[in-house]
Amino acid sequence: MVLISGAAARLESWRAVAAWLGWQQKVAERAISALEAELAAEAAHRPPPPPPDWKLEAIRTATGPKALRVHAGDCTMGVGKPLDREEVRRMLAEGVEPCPYCGPDTLLGMPG
Repeated sequence: MVLISGAAARLESWRAVAAWLGWQQKVAERAISALEAELAAEAAHRPPPPPPDWKLEAIRTATGPKALRVHAGDCTMGVGKPLDREEVRRMLAEGVEPCPYCGPDTLLGMPG
């Protein structure tokens, strides 16, 4: 039987701990990868959210964003912030341009 000095024994203990921690890290990384794959699969099967009823297309200016056009929610000609019916009516009344393709002013029964 070989006797190991105190420092050598502690070194062996720490090497064992390091090996065990390395194994634990690999187990954790595999679990994380499996959960990420599971979440990605769930997201792929989830239907997209419904479009908003109305949306506002804006442009960037030197003084900040500026309202450009109002669109119906399912219009593919503009991307923008969701709006409710009253906001759309107010913006159209204030002179924000309605989309010429989806005609939100016509859909709301407002004179063009």
